[in-house]
Amino acid sequence: MAGARTLDLGFAVPIFANPGVPDFRTPNFEQLDWEAVAGAVKEAEGLGYDSLWVADHMFLGRDGAILEGWTTLCALAGMTSKIKLGTIHLGNEFRHAPLTAKMAATLDYISGGRMVMFIDPGWRERELVAYGYQWEGDRAVRAARVGEAIETMRLLWTGETVDYKGEHYTLDRAICTPTPVQQPAPPIWVGEAFDEATLDLIARHADVWNSMPAGLEVLKDKIARVDAACEARDRDPATLEKTLETQVLIYDSRAEADALFERFARLREQHPSGEAMADVIEFVQTTNPNLTGQTTVDDLLDEFVIGTVDEVAEKLRAYADLGITQVMCWFMDFPDLTSMRRLATEVLPKVVS
Repeated sequence: MAGARTLDLGFAVPIFANPGVPDFRTPNFEQLDWEAVAGAVKEAEGLGYDSLWVADHMFLGRDGAILEGWTTLCALAGMTSKIKLGTIHLGNEFRHAPLTAKMAATLDYISGGRMVMFIDPGWRERELVAYGYQWEGDRAVRAARVGEAIETMRLLWTGETVDYKGEHYTLDRAICTPTPVQQPAPPIWVGEAFDEATLDLIARHADVWNSMPAGLEVLKDKIARVDAACEARDRDPATLEKTLETQVLIYDSRAEADALFERFARLREQHPSGEAMADVIEFVQTTNPNLTGQTTVDDLLDEFVIGTVDEVAEKLRAYADLGITQVMCWFMDFPDLTSMRRLATEVLPKVVS
């Protein structure tokens, strides 16, 4: 029944600038501006958005300037009172997992139970090596580390004294108190469906699965793979929540959209992407061939949520019908807040009613 459909909205907080690149995040944000970010976060909570999401990178965007994710998330916790707080693909390789468990427990405790742990094996060799980390080239090994990381987190979050001996992590009478407010544990998100190692990680350990931007047919195929992985491991696929990260742009006319994309083109000329984005562009093109430097509205209509209020509502209803329960939104017109406001006030009522 249409009246039973629900869909949560997440606000992907633009903590870096990538001007003029419409197929990868925050294209209209020319320069990182904390005041603009903070204002948007407060408005998102006021508009009823369900969650805030912060990326986890050392450098990203046109000039590499990005706020450190965990520090930012803690600051956002103090600026808000009810909205959930999540990491986007928290890089497990950046932090010792038991310490991450302690950090997450602390954030959940001081925020009144609002922490979401979205963790990832990581993929960005360039970034890790630049900061002096050792790079493990085998994604299956990195995924196995995340599996153990999740196991240790859930054990530590009980507040009991924990002994654990795995291949990658060891605990010796470890204590993690105060415990998270959310019991038995904050939700664990794992993203994408790249390979068998990732699918195994999702099926065995995740509460929630998240897809990077994908059109309906691509997403349908991903969901089928994730569901099959669950069934192969005797897990009911219905116990795994499905969510989507995507870009959103709402406009009233095609002329309005074309004018915005013309602005993107000018921004690309003024602010060419440098070394901080070269490996990211290659990765995006590898994981989704439909996003290979596309620069027009027509190029991106299938992959993203772009259109008039009615067109965006129709696309979101179609995603919800596939079983998507939350959409994590990057707004293409940011720092203008028009799309963010209209999605909450004009589009969402058409989707859930």
